Amino acid sequence: MRIDRLEWHPKALPRREVFATSQHASDVANVVFVRLEADGIEGWGAASPSDVTGETPESVLAALGTLAAKLRGFAFERGREVADRMDSLLPRNPAAKAAVDMAAFDVLARVRGVPLHEFLGPTARDKGLTDRTVGLMAPEEAAAKAQAFVAQGFRAVKVKLGGAVDEDVARIEAVRTTVGNHILVRADANQAYTYRHAVQFSRQAYGNVVEFFEQPLPADDLAGMQALTEASPIPVMADESVLTPQDAAKIGWGKCARLVNLKLMKTGGISRAIEANAICESAGMPTMVGCNAESALSIAAGLHFAMSERNVRFVDLDSHFSLAEDPAAGLTFEDGYIKVSGKPGLGVSVRLYVLGLFAAVVGLGLRLVIVPGLRLPGLWDLGPSSGSGSGSSSSPGSGSPGSGISG
Repeated sequence: MRIDRLEWHPKALPRREVFATSQHASDVANVVFVRLEADGIEGWGAASPSDVTGETPESVLAALGTLAAKLRGFAFERGREVADRMDSLLPRNPAAKAAVDMAAFDVLARVRGVPLHEFLGPTARDKGLTDRTVGLMAPEEAAAKAQAFVAQGFRAVKVKLGGAVDEDVARIEAVRTTVGNHILVRADANQAYTYRHAVQFSRQAYGNVVEFFEQPLPADDLAGMQALTEASPIPVMADESVLTPQDAAKIGWGKCARLVNLKLMKTGGISRAIEANAICESAGMPTMVGCNAESALSIAAGLHFAMSERNVRFVDLDSHFSLAEDPAAGLTFEDGYIKVSGKPGLGVSVRLYVLGLFAAVVGLGLRLVIVPGLRLPGLWDLGPSSGSGSGSSSSPGSGSPGSGISG
């Protein structure tokens, strides 16, 4: 297949409420939606930048402009070939690459006529038990929020910690007491702890049956993570410490965690996530597939990847539930499980009118319905006479798309 066209559209998606961790708080998810066309078949992806990878909406737009100019005419038969090409063109920028990578996989699976998880590998799974994350808040508020999530059908909750041992233990105890013993409870510190305090927390919170203790220490403190992995009675999970397959190898060889959280926005997409997961599996470290502040579009990509890999034991794909508005739809949720649609590719429909376009959408296939003579602000020119541009001048959330390739 040959890449003919790459387009992107930034969108600031409002959350239903402010979401806080030990590192930041936000009431919006900045997402850049990407459409790739190859041999007349389209695929979709989305980038959700974060401080963890040093990306911003502006840097994603600039990276997509660079990639678009270089990917035109690139022939590929496997998703990894696109990932390899992007890495040869541009260092870092994993969220921007993830959007293009998942769009390429969407195309390949659509051509085959199968859901992406079946394209990636034979599997009997089409759904995963996801947790719902309780943001950083007072213990009694965290307990009430967790109870509300359980009432919605979630069987697992992940609780954000702030780094103060007594308050964090109180937070976990309040949640456990409120939701009962039949609900899975997980803890995530987002690098908030020192080694000494992390050990204290793990020992004091252990009696509350905490499934794992995610990224307690700073990402680069591998010596501390190694010592804590040995000392903590709660299994330690690495998140911010693992961005690349090489990072996964360091964690595995150094025994710096028992578990690893893989996110497509950290690895640069599905291709590198497959590599990182294989390394984790060889080191005896089960993995979880997590997310940033993301649309259902990239959540679907993460779920398809998770369902295709036997070493993925945990799912933390919940950020789309918190959005007040999301252009993408197609995932279902029931009895704690998030499930893909069963349609070819990602199986997600993209409502282009939310992105400032008018369209009729069926699955991931679309036909633009344009009123003759009407010039809409922010409208992608998909005609044969369209020009090319970097797209880097578009401002995040402005609704101004970029068109990097014209076939």
